[in-house]
Amino acid sequence: MKPILLFAFCIGFCRVGFSQSVSGQDLHSFSNDFRMEKNRNKTVDPAYRGIEGSPYLNEEFTAGEVTLDDSVRFEKVPLRYNIYTDKIESIDKDVVIELDLANHAYTFNIGGSLFAGLDYTAGDREACGVLELIADGHARLYKRYRIVLKPATRASGYSEAEPDRFVRLDDEYLIAVGQEHPETFRNAAELIGKLKSLKPDIQQYAKNQKLKLKSENGLIQLVQQCNKK
Repeated sequence: MKPILLFAFCIGFCRVGFSQSVSGQDLHSFSNDFRMEKNRNKTVDPAYRGIEGSPYLNEEFTAGEVTLDDSVRFEKVPLRYNIYTDKIESIDKDVVIELDLANHAYTFNIGGSLFAGLDYTAGDREACGVLELIADGHARLYKRYRIVLKPATRASGYSEAEPDRFVRLDDEYLIAVGQEHPETFRNAAELIGKLKSLKPDIQQYAKNQKLKLKSENGLIQLVQQCNKK
């Protein structure tokens, strides 16, 4: 299954030197001449039929906001996140559009959750994809959702047969300090080492508060403390 492009109409907006807001209706009328598109089923891509589970964070489209290059904001845009393709999708008259993150800086507000298309480092791998911002400030904490497609298996021994299926993996967390790109950390010690430049006593704080740094709430509290003046 090849991803489809794009909100290429955004090329026209990137030359605009001021902030503006565009409604969903205007978004549709402006985009028609500038995008490449491919028909899909309204809610589920036909390529996913027969596969157990869902590739989406939330399968239903949710009215949200798209901000392009920090200058143009599109309001009331139906959005959802496809974890498997690592793309944000929209829909216009039963045509699903996949946003191309390569050429512009996008941020998305989907039901109050903030996502961005970013370059990041995961171990020794450089990548560009969708990350959810879960703590903001001079130190920013991101979450990366992960999913795999496991092929069907036959019954054997005590194991039952299983169909092709989407399986969620553990979420991955990334940290960015200042202007740095987000990067993963292997353990709490590595994270604290990155945050000491902001708060030299952050390790003692984590110890005093008995923070569980394997939990999302613990990580958020730690980063929020670093962002306090």
